[in-house]
Amino acid sequence: MSDLLIGRLIKELRKKNNMTMVDFAKKIKISQPSLSKIESGRQEVSFSLLEAICHEFGISRSQFFQILERDSIYHQTSSALDFEGSVDANKEIERKIGEIVSKMTFEQKRALYIFLFSSSKE
Repeated sequence: MSDLLIGRLIKELRKKNNMTMVDFAKKIKISQPSLSKIESGRQEVSFSLLEAICHEFGISRSQFFQILERDSIYHQTSSALDFEGSVDANKEIERKIGEIVSKMTFEQKRALYIFLFSSSKE
């Protein structure tokens, strides 16, 4: 995962927990400028620091990465659809759908087909 996505998630979690950058930096025992670099993706997070960050948010590293993965998929999806009005938007959507489908298992493709087929009948 990219440092930028990790930093964005840390910032999001910090804000959801109503913590200032200064207060949170003190809790995880780093300087505020270091936290700023982490949140902006300009500094890598060490394993031990990530452990301290997760502890402060009351989540496990596993939960952190699950949230990160979910958010990453959301951002990829929203940015993929954020080219409305583009002349090649239709082709780009078809290409991205093709990429996604090509990575699916047979069962996933079958479920998608059933969903799309039932949706097209309405």
